[in-house]
Amino acid sequence: MSAALLAALAAWWWVPPQVDGRCRRLFVADEPRAAVDAVLAATVLVPVAAVLLLGPVIGLLAAAVVTPAARSAVAGMETVASRRRAAEIASQLPTALDLVVAALDVGRPPVAAFAAVADVTDPPLGDELAAVASRLAVAGDPQSVWTHLAQQPVLAPLGRAFRRADASGTPVSRVVGSVADELRRERRAALREQSRRVGVRTAAPLGACFLPAFLLVGVVPTVIGVVGTLRLG
Repeated sequence: MSAALLAALAAWWWVPPQVDGRCRRLFVADEPRAAVDAVLAATVLVPVAAVLLLGPVIGLLAAAVVTPAARSAVAGMETVASRRRAAEIASQLPTALDLVVAALDVGRPPVAAFAAVADVTDPPLGDELAAVASRLAVAGDPQSVWTHLAQQPVLAPLGRAFRRADASGTPVSRVVGSVADELRRERRAALREQSRRVGVRTAAPLGACFLPAFLLVGVVPTVIGVVGTLRLG
């Protein structure tokens, strides 16, 4: 009975959401859905598998021990994946902003500019820009979209740029172009800092490799020669 209830709960969790739920999520803050879903899936599926394989009593006891470890492992993997995804978006963003500026300069509205750039931009940034275009297409007030973007960790400069342009009356293409240049400068500075850290980190392994060689080639023969001289004397 418990196995059937757990299986039903797992099936209910994986049922696709309704259309109105997807529409509501157009304007809510983006959550790391993949990470939350993976952790909850591990929480549900590990006990189900344990009960089915080991029986109700032993399975539940084993699940009580294994489930926390599975949750931690899945959460750690998803955190690494989310960091990698954020780094990929940050590396793609300046070039994508240049394309947005080019589309705005020829008179395309923001929704068309984002849609066009999303079509020629690889994931994961292409998916994010397509989502922005979808929000702009259904939003009554674009400010809500820019506010939503400004709350995201990676696309926040883009949202702030559009809000600043709307508030100041400055051409949005100029503001977005300056944001793209600033992001490039920040990325170059981050790469330089990363290269410095790599140099510092490689100093210790290199020293650990060269010091024994120096001792064997330079010091040990000298010591052996001195000891031989003393013995002869």
